[in-house]
Amino acid sequence: MELTEVSCSEIVEAIQDKLPVLFFVFSRGRTEVLAQDLGRDWDFLNAREKKEVGGKIKEAEAEQPGAFSGPGWRSLRRLLLQGIAYHHAGLLPPVKYLVENLYASRLLWVVFCTETFAAGVNFPAASAVFDSTRKWDGHDFRILQNREFFQMAGRAGRRGFDRIGHAFIRVDSRFPEQTGFFDDKAIEPVSGRLVISPNTVLSLLRYKTDEEIDRFLNENFKMYQLKKRQGLLKEEIEALTGRISEIEAGLCSENGTLTCPVERARARKQLKRLRWKNKNREKDLLQKQIALATPKKCFNSKKCMALSERLREVQTYYQTLRQEYAAITQQVESVFTEYREVRDLLEKLGYVKGREFFARGIFALELHVQEILVTEIAFSGLLEDSEPADAAAILAGIEFIPGKNTRTDILDLPALQQTYLIRHELLKMGVPERFCIWSNLPGSLAYAWYNGATFTELMEMSSLQPGDIFSIFRREIDLLRQIERAAAGNTALIERAQAIRGQLDRDEIALSF
Repeated sequence: MELTEVSCSEIVEAIQDKLPVLFFVFSRGRTEVLAQDLGRDWDFLNAREKKEVGGKIKEAEAEQPGAFSGPGWRSLRRLLLQGIAYHHAGLLPPVKYLVENLYASRLLWVVFCTETFAAGVNFPAASAVFDSTRKWDGHDFRILQNREFFQMAGRAGRRGFDRIGHAFIRVDSRFPEQTGFFDDKAIEPVSGRLVISPNTVLSLLRYKTDEEIDRFLNENFKMYQLKKRQGLLKEEIEALTGRISEIEAGLCSENGTLTCPVERARARKQLKRLRWKNKNREKDLLQKQIALATPKKCFNSKKCMALSERLREVQTYYQTLRQEYAAITQQVESVFTEYREVRDLLEKLGYVKGREFFARGIFALELHVQEILVTEIAFSGLLEDSEPADAAAILAGIEFIPGKNTRTDILDLPALQQTYLIRHELLKMGVPERFCIWSNLPGSLAYAWYNGATFTELMEMSSLQPGDIFSIFRREIDLLRQIERAAAGNTALIERAQAIRGQLDRDEIALSF
């Protein structure tokens, strides 16, 4: 069913006998806007249900008061009492858990959610509605893949309640092609992905023999897929080679030269095209070539022409396959090339030499995120020599990639400047940018939080949503645990990491569901 440029209220009215519904939206902010719009027109709960929802809300607020005091909570609370909600990664875990709990208790009738909600196997619905089937993938807007669509549409239909599930798409008249093309028989295959990180290389060198490393690089799922496709292409190329030879055997010896009537006719058409394009130099050259060639009489020009056209088609396809084969072969080789490049980089930086591990290599072996950058920060002495709050500010920016509109209060700390210089030097030495991901933007949040700021104050300092701030600190706390393991023997660094972790892991950040 196609619903063209209608409001959420009109959609719900049209499908009100097919509720509850998961309304998939590909923007956090838009989930909230659409929920507020629907809340102005609809209230799905009776007095008994409102009382039950109110009781669950009070329980949640009493258990984790800090999680339910941020901006927007009052509006969401009102919506929950109407049987409406929104759910996205920008919410704190206790808030998301409350929404999920209410939905599982059949007290929510419309939930506006991002696609991550579709991963919850315990959250089926009678219907799934798509606000759009175009999404931003980090680079550009694109149409949903078949598997993405069916992952979300598959939430529709509750076992024991619905004979069938229903999926609806709201169609934007500017993009009429955005529906009617999903095919459950054309689900995109799962692709293998092998990431050669510094930790991967260090672990292989530390714990595997040369034969085991070779097997690891050769027999992973990504390599299996590449080699399988490479083999199929090779077989098809060989078959086409034979087919080309067969066709060529049926052609006369003049084929492909300007003495052949077929080729001369084709050349004269090319002359006309060159005249129209004012390519006089090319036209004159071709004209001379036609004049110099002595035409031969062809007694079977129709057959010759058909074979000639068929040969061109097969040769074109042959070249396409050759190009794909070359690209696949390059990908196969790139796995080994990337491994050697990272291994050589680690040797250049003094982490290892062959199978011999130095202090930096032993330290980085225990890290699983931005191993080189974190190791260099630690070995610079910054984490031990700086004030604990400064060290917390440094580590908050590890692997943080700010969005286009991300804003935080800027913190002018010498420790952040020194971290920037360390990163800059690593880049100058040839360390790939993907191994040096760091931003100073979360620094002010970590500095303030370490020094006792409230979560509400953090939100006032930044454009980040509560869930994003929560994720920054949970990542930092996990990184501090890794540093504690990596710093074996360095009591001062272990104690510093433990102290920072203990100060960060409090109140809203300590919440886990």
